[in-house]
Amino acid sequence: MTSPPTTAAATDPGPDGVPVLRHPATPRQLAWLEEQLGAWRAEGVVDAPTAERIRQRYVAHRRLTLARIVLTLGAAFVGIGLVWTVAANLDGLSPLLRFGLVALVWLALVVVAEVLQRRREALGDVASPVVGAVRLLAAAAFGAVVFQAAQSLQVPAGQPALVGVWAAGTLLYGYAVVGVAPVVLGVVLAAVWTVWVSADAGRTVLGVTLTVAAAALAAVAVGVLHARLADRVPAWRALGEPWRELGAVLALGALFFAALPVDDSGERTGGAFWVALGVAVVLAAVAALRADRLGRAEVALAAATLAGVVVLGLWRVSAGLGGVADPTPSDWVRAVVAVLVYLGVTSGYAVLGGMRDAERLTWAATAALVLFTTVQAFAVFAPVLSGAVLFLAVGVVLIGTGVVADRGRRRLVAEGREARS
Repeated sequence: MTSPPTTAAATDPGPDGVPVLRHPATPRQLAWLEEQLGAWRAEGVVDAPTAERIRQRYVAHRRLTLARIVLTLGAAFVGIGLVWTVAANLDGLSPLLRFGLVALVWLALVVVAEVLQRRREALGDVASPVVGAVRLLAAAAFGAVVFQAAQSLQVPAGQPALVGVWAAGTLLYGYAVVGVAPVVLGVVLAAVWTVWVSADAGRTVLGVTLTVAAAALAAVAVGVLHARLADRVPAWRALGEPWRELGAVLALGALFFAALPVDDSGERTGGAFWVALGVAVVLAAVAALRADRLGRAEVALAAATLAGVVVLGLWRVSAGLGGVADPTPSDWVRAVVAVLVYLGVTSGYAVLGGMRDAERLTWAATAALVLFTTVQAFAVFAPVLSGAVLFLAVGVVLIGTGVVADRGRRRLVAEGREARS
């Protein structure tokens, strides 16, 4: 996931010497703004100087550039190498010296990132990805500090608690500096920690999928709540996007594995699930009360996904994956229900991505649906239906849903015009 290096705008001296707050905007957004400004000038809504001042508040910047990709990959590789070096244990140095060296590298990267940020603000450069790359490297270096401290204290490295501490520290750093890149890494690490803990606690497909689905609901609720947190800290609004997107990915992944015809003989969910479920319910309730209509719909979709995971996870099959030579009627009903549920959830996330203008979410939902349909075609429906028939059936349902949605949209537009007239 490639993200902007920072969420703050920058100042730049205007033509009259007065500093102008500069906001980053994509070329598509700038093209739309210039078209609207021209129309407003023609209609007499704004005069030429006002339109020029509005245009000067925005500077072109692409979200995905070669420099950003290279810098992000470079920071990721260096961070992984640093953690790997610590994990390999530098035997030539004493534990205290190793810890001091790694901590010094981490602190130096934090200082360099903030110096570059101040320089960026002074120059009015809102599109530089260097700050984000260095902050990402600093967040990765903090993981090296955590693992080196564990080595010095003779704590085994294969503990999910270390990843949890790394995630917590990275998130605190990201929110302190209002940096998207550290928050993205922190959210990913938190997801890794959740899956790891649930796997250790449950040791069953049911336990892991339920815990991950509950964590997905919690992540979505946290992302939705950022819209309210932004009232006090406006710069935090952009930090909610990684939470929502990762929550959607976790929800789709949990539902994917819950829908597979897996013969899971275990019944234990583990204590991690109940903790995750309690936290998720509280956060979802708060988000539903404080969010707008779209935010409540997003929370409801994550909650519905959790419900689908529960139903499909508890609905047993007669044999494991690939072992259903003669499926029972219950197996066929379960397979059909799984396809319909997954189709509904992925369609919901695709629509949600369109409404929030989140292309990554839409593409993730589309890819998940294609992958799920392919797996189901070979895992369940192969004895009766070919994969092509299943794809045709899903495609027909999607086209029908799109036609109905478009008719509803046109009806709303017509009613709005009648109300205005």
